[in-house]
Amino acid sequence: MKRKVGIIGYGWVAGANHKNSYAQAKDVEIVAVCDVNKAALERAKRDYNLPDEALFDDYKKLIDSGLCDMVDICTPNSFHCEQAKYALNAGLPVSIEKPVGVNSQEVEEVRALAEEKGLPVFICFTWRHMPTTRFLKDVIDSGAVGKVYHCYIKCIKESGLWEGRRLEWRFRKELGGTGVLCDLGSHMIDFLNWMNEDIVGLTANMGIFIKERQKVDSDEWAPVTTDDYANILADLKSGATANIELSRCAKTEEQLVEFIIYGEKGYIRFCNYVGEGLEICYGSKEEIAKGKQRVATPEKYGATWSLYQSQSFIDYANGKKDNFTSTIDDGLRAQMVIDAVIKSSEEKRYVTIDEIQKGLK
Repeated sequence: MKRKVGIIGYGWVAGANHKNSYAQAKDVEIVAVCDVNKAALERAKRDYNLPDEALFDDYKKLIDSGLCDMVDICTPNSFHCEQAKYALNAGLPVSIEKPVGVNSQEVEEVRALAEEKGLPVFICFTWRHMPTTRFLKDVIDSGAVGKVYHCYIKCIKESGLWEGRRLEWRFRKELGGTGVLCDLGSHMIDFLNWMNEDIVGLTANMGIFIKERQKVDSDEWAPVTTDDYANILADLKSGATANIELSRCAKTEEQLVEFIIYGEKGYIRFCNYVGEGLEICYGSKEEIAKGKQRVATPEKYGATWSLYQSQSFIDYANGKKDNFTSTIDDGLRAQMVIDAVIKSSEEKRYVTIDEIQKGLK
């Protein structure tokens, strides 16, 4: 059955990542788009050959139109939960860009409503849906590196240093919640969850380098209120440790994403700068003696650098859940860690995830 998707919010993420991902998916059609920006709607109209009656400037009108049977929410973080709840109350499955919301309490409300309605809520944790990271997941699950001891995760880029970049929503706490922590960090936090290495407690620090930016609609300068960097030292449920480094002010880095896992039997590394495949060194003494080797991603995981996120959303809405599906439960786990990072940085102390969870109503 071909599913009909309405996209709410057609900025860069929807117009690039989601557009390309839907182009690779089967049994799906983009039938409506909502955005408050007229230029964005014009782009969507061209991208999907949509009639004017399928373009909306109010998400409620899109949901109530009857044109779509699922919605994909790609708006600023502060709008995610209210839009998701409206869609769920209308009986529609939902995909939500990460992070799910700006705090764990509002995400819990979405989770509870989805459970009540019996509807799937998919979260766009993109790094689950690439061939090489899926290969990495299977290698770790196979026990090839044995019991995990250390996880070193890095996601850094220079986007906060782009010349002339203005005070868009990602730099405003009331719209984004946090900055690099939720924008990049939510992916990295979910990576650990996906690897069955849940964070149970942490210490963290966050900060802002670029203190002011010009407003989007004027030459007036105003304070930046979301973080440019975050560093997390975490304890994992398995007994392993994790170091997560995040920055949007790493000059010369377009975007560096690196996962390094050290286990009792060896080492495995993914780095998007190196190219397709993994760097490995594990197994017998003879195999380790050969040193670090590069292995290609098997063809069964799909085309190089493809993104199968949208297909996973469609499959989940059709009742097919697999090892890669990212659900509202995963979104809530990541959000609780984000809240713990904020609390740790503000209060300068160790924070457990249980402490955050116990605060939910």
